[in-house]
Amino acid sequence: MEDASTLPRPDCRILIERVETLKVAPRWGLLRMLTDQGITGYGEFTLEGQLEATEALVHQFSEYVLGRDARDLARLCRGIYDHHFYHGGPHFASALAGIEIALWDINGKATGQPIHRMLGGKVRDKVKVYRWAGGNNNDAKASAEEAAQVVELGALALKLNACPPMAAIDTYGGVRMAVERAMAVRAAVGPEIEIAFDFHGRCNVPNARRLARELELVEPLFYEEPVRPDYNRWLPEIAAITHVPIATGERMCTVAEFSDVVAAKGAHILQPDLVHVGGIRPTADIAALATANGIAVAPHCPLSAIAFVASLHVVAQSPAGWIMEWSKGIHYNSHGARGDVDPWLRYLAESDWPMFETDDSAHIAVPEKPGLGIEVNWAEAERAAKQGTDWRDICMHLPDGTRANW
Repeated sequence: MEDASTLPRPDCRILIERVETLKVAPRWGLLRMLTDQGITGYGEFTLEGQLEATEALVHQFSEYVLGRDARDLARLCRGIYDHHFYHGGPHFASALAGIEIALWDINGKATGQPIHRMLGGKVRDKVKVYRWAGGNNNDAKASAEEAAQVVELGALALKLNACPPMAAIDTYGGVRMAVERAMAVRAAVGPEIEIAFDFHGRCNVPNARRLARELELVEPLFYEEPVRPDYNRWLPEIAAITHVPIATGERMCTVAEFSDVVAAKGAHILQPDLVHVGGIRPTADIAALATANGIAVAPHCPLSAIAFVASLHVVAQSPAGWIMEWSKGIHYNSHGARGDVDPWLRYLAESDWPMFETDDSAHIAVPEKPGLGIEVNWAEAERAAKQGTDWRDICMHLPDGTRANW
C-alpha cells in the first residue's frame, strides 16, 4: 500500500500506463490498472457466464483511458459512455465498471482516503451481511440442512431460491414445493433468523402473484426479483398484494431503469449490482435515489471481494444503506475451486482476511485504508488465470422439456 511519503503532489498528474485483465475461477473477471506514479488500482468486470465478451470490451474501452490522467475519473467514465453511439446493457456496463472501480481505487490511494470518504463520508461504521443458503434447487430437507449450517457459521440473515423453475401457470406443483421448502427452512433456523426469498425471475406474473401470498406464512425479509426485469411493469401489482418488501435490480444496468421502478412504486429495496450497473458512482446515485424516496438499497453481490468492498463503501455512506449480500461460501464459488482456501479469499492478501470476519451481530466493519482498502494478490490471480474458468449459466428444464430460466 502506498504511504503518505510516496503520494504524488496534489497537482501531479497520474497517467494510466496499462490495463490488465484476468479470468479466474470460479467465474470472475479481475482488472489491474497501472500508472506512471506507481499507484495500482483494481477493478472487476464480472458478467457471470459471459466473461470473454465483457473482457473484450474492457480492452476496447481501455484505449480511451491509456495515457490519460486518472484524476479525471468522471470525465473518463462518462466519456467512454458518450463516446459510443451504442451504449448500455450488461456487457457495456460491466466492462465500464471494471475501469471505473480501478480509477476510484487509484484516486483513493493517491489522496490517502477510503472511497466512502471521497463519496462524502460514512454514516455507519459497519454493515450487516446476509449469506446464501439452499443451493440452486434443493429439496426441502436439503435446504433446511444447508440453512442450519450457514446459521452455525454466524449468519443472522440468509437468502435462498424461492421456487423451482416454473411454467407459465403452475401445473407442476412448484408453488407447493416452494412452500414446503420455506417451512422446512424456517423450522430449521428458528424465528429469529431473517429469511429472504429470491424468485430469480423464474416466475411469470400469475405465479409470482400467487407465490408472494403463499410464502408470507414464514414472515420473509423480502422477495427478490419476483419477475424478470423485462416484466418490471408488473411489479406495482405484485407489491400491492403482499406486505413483504419487493426487491429487484441485479439485472438492471442504468440509473434510469431504477428511477422508472421507483416512479412506478414497484419496489421497496433497490439491489443494483455494482459491476453490472457501471461501477461505484452509478451505484451511489441509485442509493441516493433510494434515500430521496424513503426506500432501501441493498446491493446484489455474488461476486469477488473487489466488487463486495466497492459496494461496502457505497452502503457505508448511504442513509438508505441497510444490508449487503456476501458470497463467501456460496455454492457457485465451488466451480473450478482448488486448494483449501475459499475462492472468495484466495485473491486477497492473507493479511486482509481478518477484515471479513463478521462480529456477533453479523456485521462487517467498513474499510478505512485508502482506496478500496484491500490488497489484491495479483500473483495468485495470475496463477489461477492459467487454469481459467468455463463457468456457464445452469441449464434447467421443465418436465415437458421446455428450457427454463434458472
